[in-house]
Amino acid sequence: MRWLNTLTMRLRSLFRRSRVEDELDAELQFHLEQQIDENRAAGMSVEEARAAALRGMGSVTLIKEQAREALGVKLIDDLRQDVRYAWRGLLKNPGFTFVAVLTLALGIGANTAMFSFADATAFRPPDVPRPSELVRIFSSAKDLEYGRLSYPDYVDVRQRTTTFAGTVAYDTAFVPLSRERADVPQLFGAWLVSPNFFSVLEVQPTLGRGFHEDDGRVGASPVAVISHRLWQRYFSFNPAVVGTQITLGSSEFTIVGVAPPGFGGTELYFHPDLYVPIAMARSVEVNIPAAFLDDRGDRWLTVLGRLKPGVRAREASAELAALARSLEQTYPQTNRNRTALALPEVTARGRLDAGGYQGAALMLALVGFVLLIACATIANLLLSRAASRRKEIAMRLALGASRGRLVRQFLTESVLLSMMGGIVGLLFAYWGVTYVAGIARSIMSATDLPLALDVRLDQRVLLFTTAVSLATGVIFGLAPALHSTRVDLIPALKTHISTTGLLRRWFSVRHALIAAQVALSVVVLTVAGLAVRGVADKQRIDPGFRTDHVLAMTFNPSLIKYDQSQTRRYYHELAERTKGLPGVQAVGLAQFIPLAANWGSISLAVDGYEMPPGQDQVTIRNSVVDAGYWRAMGTPIVRGRAFDDRDTLSNPRVAIINETMAKRYWPTQDALGKTLRLRDGTGLPVQVVGIAKDGKYGEIAEPYQPFVFLPFSQHFRSMMTMVVRSHSDAAALAASIRGEVQAVGAGVPTFDVRTLDQIFESRQMLPARLTSQMFVALGLLGLLLAVVGLYGVMSFLTTQRTREIGIRIAIGASRWSVLSLVLGQAVGVVGLGVGVGIGPALGLTPSLAGPFDFRPRDTLVLGVTLLVLVMATLVATLIPGHRATRVDPLIALRSE
Repeated sequence: MRWLNTLTMRLRSLFRRSRVEDELDAELQFHLEQQIDENRAAGMSVEEARAAALRGMGSVTLIKEQAREALGVKLIDDLRQDVRYAWRGLLKNPGFTFVAVLTLALGIGANTAMFSFADATAFRPPDVPRPSELVRIFSSAKDLEYGRLSYPDYVDVRQRTTTFAGTVAYDTAFVPLSRERADVPQLFGAWLVSPNFFSVLEVQPTLGRGFHEDDGRVGASPVAVISHRLWQRYFSFNPAVVGTQITLGSSEFTIVGVAPPGFGGTELYFHPDLYVPIAMARSVEVNIPAAFLDDRGDRWLTVLGRLKPGVRAREASAELAALARSLEQTYPQTNRNRTALALPEVTARGRLDAGGYQGAALMLALVGFVLLIACATIANLLLSRAASRRKEIAMRLALGASRGRLVRQFLTESVLLSMMGGIVGLLFAYWGVTYVAGIARSIMSATDLPLALDVRLDQRVLLFTTAVSLATGVIFGLAPALHSTRVDLIPALKTHISTTGLLRRWFSVRHALIAAQVALSVVVLTVAGLAVRGVADKQRIDPGFRTDHVLAMTFNPSLIKYDQSQTRRYYHELAERTKGLPGVQAVGLAQFIPLAANWGSISLAVDGYEMPPGQDQVTIRNSVVDAGYWRAMGTPIVRGRAFDDRDTLSNPRVAIINETMAKRYWPTQDALGKTLRLRDGTGLPVQVVGIAKDGKYGEIAEPYQPFVFLPFSQHFRSMMTMVVRSHSDAAALAASIRGEVQAVGAGVPTFDVRTLDQIFESRQMLPARLTSQMFVALGLLGLLLAVVGLYGVMSFLTTQRTREIGIRIAIGASRWSVLSLVLGQAVGVVGLGVGVGIGPALGLTPSLAGPFDFRPRDTLVLGVTLLVLVMATLVATLIPGHRATRVDPLIALRSE
């Protein structure tokens, strides 16, 4: 139990310090008096006895230090003294402290804000207990490495694996909700989930309950759990909401629970307002096939698993691969050449959105460069401060202070500065996060989908800020601390010394820091220029259609139980009535509209095209459109014909392809009349009857992709978007068209009503502008910090060379030659930094081309970057240079 006694003694010494010190003083006084008494008994006088006792005891202060060291509190005492010393030093130099804290606050604040954004877009784990146990389960094939699972495959995973504590499945749906049947329904995002969804994720509803296993049976009483947000917005926090009847589609559902606040599923952006058991999907949408739970080839579910304690993802993957081999043997028609794997949830997001993850990492790297620029600036300030404290440092070394203790004191000062900068930086970060969150809300509000980007300063961000602050203090403080404590005592203790040797010694360190700042600034400014250039490039790209004077609105009649024939009649009548409205030029229907962030794909075989070995089909982007789509969108048919009344179910199937598809699959032949074979289970041949102008479908900066258009008359889709071209302001037609919608079919959900200009601006240009603004802000911040650093160094060096400059002026040097001396010194250092920075800038920009759609090389941007740096160099050096030209030789030489 000796260790326990030692621990108790040390804790007592730490938290009851004054009492322990009093006891130590009393103990020493007791021994001193005992020795005095012994000396007096030996015949000494009182004075002689006390003097002899003190000599025999030795230094009382040293004994106390040894006692404190034995108690384990000496290090804490030293740190307390270091902090107190550093604090007093900073208060005595408020100008230095203000500049240093502000510089660090800008660097740390920018890093904190950027980490908040990156965390919200890429790195934050799901908001559930023990998120590290969650993995995403994929069905993998040659043409799709990270695919979803069918419901029968999910059931097999759930029942035939032992590495998971539980597995859940879900899919996204959009359902019209109304509190009363007579109410006009509103469309909300929902998740169709397995009944164990809440229990496996260990999410406890705020009110009511989650789902029971009985809720997962087909034919069970329809139930739903609503989000906390929907409870607030739609039910005004009514505590009696549990048990309330609501209408989803045309079916009555009972609310059985309210999800806790802050829980929005496991996705980063899509936060559902409703959770419905998968088995009740057909109660929500009538066009879901009756056998949707039995189709092993229909892979539509996202599946998550919670690993058992101690189990790793690779062990689960091995078990899933074995299960996949078994399913392949049992169900060769649907599971041939398929395997399965499990990845940690955050890792899985990175695989599914590699560009987004790469972009977040690059943004963090760039903002890290800005912080390094700030560190170099503060390191130069500390070197300047240390130069003015040379005599003090030499005196302390001469009096016996160890170099290690001085280094620790200077590091304590640096860390204290960085922590103060971190605290102030949180204020800058809060402003930055608020700004970014506002832009993100603008982007997300451009759609009626329940999207959210939760950029916030939470515990993860605060931990990041603390770690960055501590690391920053060490980074910018260590080199100056080591350098400034390497002092020659005798020269440093002289009252008047020549600064020539000092200048030579510190020149290389300071200029190396400035060159590093300039090199990093070249990288950051180049990226900022590319970002601005990228926005301008996007605005000049021809999307392949006209965005002006076009209104788009989306419908899904099946949500209120319209069958296929009713839905077709609805769309036909609505289009005809809309054409008759004043100002309408053309009306069309499309399953997807370009640049709206949604696109479908279709698998097909291309006659006459030789497939790669082991592949018998290709996957092509596609959309189902009607005959009026081309005129409404302003997309020309360059060869062949558009869809028309001949394209019915009783006639041969037809398709229109774009120019890129024609060139890729029939480079030396005429694509008109060629045959495509659908791989949708029907194998029907489809003849190419037209070739449309190339367009941009997913992203405005993407290269042209092969595309297939299929006629709505031959390929039914329930959810369609109507595009209406007008002669003037398309938005003004919205009210009139809504009236026609209700006249044709009251209660049909209408959502995402936007002009194409609004869609293009909000979903394509606004994210690009947000990225551009962040990069430009980083570039300007880095430039500002580099200019401050350069100004500080040139001011210091000019001051150190005052005697030399005075001599030059005294012997006849002109003011221009003195100014040239200062400017030449700065230009040399900046030139070195530019030379070093060009390489990394040219090496980094190609990696930005993918995630941010920047040009991989742009000589104009690089040229402007260099020009900006030259101008900044002149601004930073003209003031010290001008001051140097005004040196009075008599005053400069007076000390000699």
